[in-house]
Amino acid sequence: MKPLLIITGILSAVLITTQAVLGLLIRGGGSPSLAKSHFHTGMLTAVVVLVYVGLSLTTILSKPRDR
Repeated sequence: MKPLLIITGILSAVLITTQAVLGLLIRGGGSPSLAKSHFHTGMLTAVVVLVYVGLSLTTILSKPRDR
């Protein structure tokens, strides 16, 4: 489970960075195709981040508690 968490965490960071760069390019007067790429990348980012959060919470909650 740990490698999957690391991979989805890294992918989340890359996608969020990509979103920021695409947003800056669009604000700078980029082509209309950038807006479409920005939307699709945004949807993918949302899915990957939700999977990452779900896996992280599952991992955290599945650990035994020490008393």
